Amino acid sequence: MRRAQPSPRRHWLALATRLTVATGMAASLLLGATGCGFKLRHGYDMAFKTIQLTGFAGNSPMAAELARALEASGVDVVDSTLQATQAASASSVPNSHVVLEALVDKRDMAVSTTTAYGQIRDMTARNTLRFQVKRGDGTILLAPSDVALARDMTYNEKDALAKQDESAALHKAMQSDIVGQVLRRLAAIRPDQLVTPAEPVAPAVVHAPSVPEAASGLTR
Repeated sequence: MRRAQPSPRRHWLALATRLTVATGMAASLLLGATGCGFKLRHGYDMAFKTIQLTGFAGNSPMAAELARALEASGVDVVDSTLQATQAASASSVPNSHVVLEALVDKRDMAVSTTTAYGQIRDMTARNTLRFQVKRGDGTILLAPSDVALARDMTYNEKDALAKQDESAALHKAMQSDIVGQVLRRLAAIRPDQLVTPAEPVAPAVVHAPSVPEAASGLTR
């Protein structure tokens, strides 16, 4: 018997829990040492009720944290527009449903400086998220936008394991910052924006009589 695959929502929420346990201690130590302004996360008031996350890889830490933060704000993270429709007991996709589509979701490390002997001296940790938000009917609600952060760190080959932990903590801190920025943009959406704008109606064209026609009318 084939084993049922877990839903993306449950997968991301479970992944968020595992990542928090794995990196929480290292991130706390780093943030406490650097004083980068970490604040406790709080919920946001969202105009929409359900959201679908698409375009992310199945193991995306960004999607996992974003899903958890949205749930904390009272938004249901669903797997499809069909599920959102069923949850709203509606016959069509409700206006209270949106889709956040990740166009780019990546994290990487780049060498920033080296010594005269070619040894790595400094590295740069980078997190990038490019996303757009659609209404339930597929129309664009928020145009594609980028949120990118970068942090520098010194590197020592003799202490590679500790630097790995530092890199993970930096990525986690930047990821949390990006999630916060995305939530603030989502919270700025107004209820009236969830309704698809009506297509403008072209004004009726009134044809004026030509000059000969107007002149002939005067001579009658």
